[in-house]
This record gives sequence, structure tokens and C-alpha cells, in this order.
Amino acid sequence: MRATVTQCVLRVADPAGALRPIEGRPALWWTLRELSRFGVTDALLLGDAVPLDGLPPLPRPVRLTAAAPPPDGGSGGALWYVHDRLQDRFLFGDAASPPAGNLATLLAAAAADDPACVGRLAPAIGLFRSAHLLEWLRPVCSLDFDILPRLTEAGLLPQTAMPSPGWPNRHRRALFLDRDGVLNVDHGYVGTRDQFEWVDGAVAALRHASQAGWHIFVVTNQSGVARGMFTEDAVRGLLDWMADEARRGGGTIDDARYCPFHPDARLDAYRQEHNWRKPRPGMLLDLIHAWDLDPAGCLMVGDQTRDIEAGEAAGVASHLFAGGNLLDFVRPLLDPSDPAA
Repeated sequence: MRATVTQCVLRVADPAGALRPIEGRPALWWTLRELSRFGVTDALLLGDAVPLDGLPPLPRPVRLTAAAPPPDGGSGGALWYVHDRLQDRFLFGDAASPPAGNLATLLAAAAADDPACVGRLAPAIGLFRSAHLLEWLRPVCSLDFDILPRLTEAGLLPQTAMPSPGWPNRHRRALFLDRDGVLNVDHGYVGTRDQFEWVDGAVAALRHASQAGWHIFVVTNQSGVARGMFTEDAVRGLLDWMADEARRGGGTIDDARYCPFHPDARLDAYRQEHNWRKPRPGMLLDLIHAWDLDPAGCLMVGDQTRDIEAGEAAGVASHLFAGGNLLDFVRPLLDPSDPAA
């Protein structure tokens, strides 16, 4: 089972609270932004006067829809009301309360749960299997008082703690990682899963950085597309799989950029000098803009001088990885005061 869950269902009990400004952005925007870091692409908002309009653009698009369940049905009744709009698995929380911990901890634990489990709870958020949960729901019921205690007592709803790096904010630090030679062994033009081999300590490094509250971004030249060796769809599919495997391991990849262009491309459409191709800084600059980052709070790790040049051109402190265990390499970079570093 995939660790990534792409749908979230958010209660909007207090529309004013969902719109209250936090660092200049509505609380709902911060909730969606945080969930999108872990693969959420669809959000269903439950409540009257749902604030769908006027939200600033998100770094990663999230499709917003809304429903207005009967007001006297309770939280469980609200889910029963929208049962035909629920995906096989979904996250359930409050629109005004972003998950303040490493959500991948919940995703990894739930992916390993017994198939009979209805879901899994963490502070302020839950993950549910819709087919199992609907067997317990009624048109009028409270999820918190009628359903969850019974599921917990039956052993069908285990709980997990999420390490919390604090409230999401625009000052979060960011770790940029090259792909081939840093996250995976560089076998040359890796375009499929069967060619992909994680570098020692790579998944652990992603988990460590996620738990420490860092954004994690992949920036990778992929001239194999320009050479006709694989397609952009294959690149995106492999990046999505990598992010899911990272979440299965308790970490995440927030976002990624790849450059399919090359000045000597075999395919005409990709034959150009492009600002995204390292050593140019375009991929990093695009992510810095999209996620509203301070370059002074960012790090770049690559295995080639072009990675270092791209990072430095973007104003990001950059470090050359010469091989070995990636966790051992990045731990002292993320927290120089860590005695385990």
C-alpha cells in the first residue's frame, strides 16, 4: 500500500477562524500548504460559508471542493453525508489547524497497519479507510464521541505521536538535494524504478530532515529526456514514487524540479540552453519563490561541481557529497550542535 494519501477532508466549524491571518496568510492556507508537503492534492471542506475564494496561490496546487452537510448531523454525520466523495483513504482534520508535526510519521505507521484497521489517529488529525469507517457511521453521529472511542476500544484505530518541529511558518529552513549520486546511486540516466537504488542513509536522511522541520526539495538535471531515453512522465512518476517511499520511511520530499533540456539534445523540443539546467540556478530560484524561502536559511547538497555552482548562484550554502552514508553527511549540516552529528 502507498504511504501517500492524496485527499484531506477538513471541517470548517469556524469560517472566521479558518481565515484568521497568520504571518499574512489565512490559517486555512497554512493547513493546505502543510498537507501538500506530504502529497495531498485534493481537499474537501465541510461546513457553511466555506472560504473557497480569495486564498493566495499554494506552492503545490490543491484542488478545493466544498459540501454543506446538515448542521444537526454531527461530525460523523457530515462524513456520512459525503461518503460518495471520499477516496479509499483520506486525512481528516480541522481547516484552521495545520498539522504541527511530521505528518509522514502518521503516513508510515498507517501504511504498515493491519488491513482490518479502520484508520490511525495522531494529534489533531486522523487517517481513515473510507470503506471501513462507513460501516460505523450513521446520518446523525459524533465522530469524536460516538465512533472513535468504539473503534479504539475494538483495537481498530491505533494512535501514533508525531514529532513536532513547531507551527508551520514562512521562515522554515530548506534542504535542496540533487538526485543522481546523492539520493540514488548514479547508474547513468536512471529513468525507471528497476534502475533506482537508494544511496546508503538516504531515506534516513529524509526522515531526519523532516522530523527536524526542514523543507526538502529535489533539483535534478534529467537530460535523458532530451536524449530520447525516457519521457517527462517517467521522470515525474519516478519522483512521485521516491516521495512515497520517503513517506513510507517517515520522511518526505516536499517538492521537486527537474530540467529535461540539453544544448545537444537529440529531440528538437529539448535542444536549448535553459536557466533550469545546473550549473544555472533556475530550479532553486523557482522553488525559493514558490515556497517563499530565505536563501540564507537553505542548504544545497550535490555530488557535482555544477550542483555547488547552482546553489551558490542562488545564494544557498552548498556542500559537495563525495559518497558514503547520506545521513552521516547531512546531520551535522542540519544541526551543527547535535551531539550525534
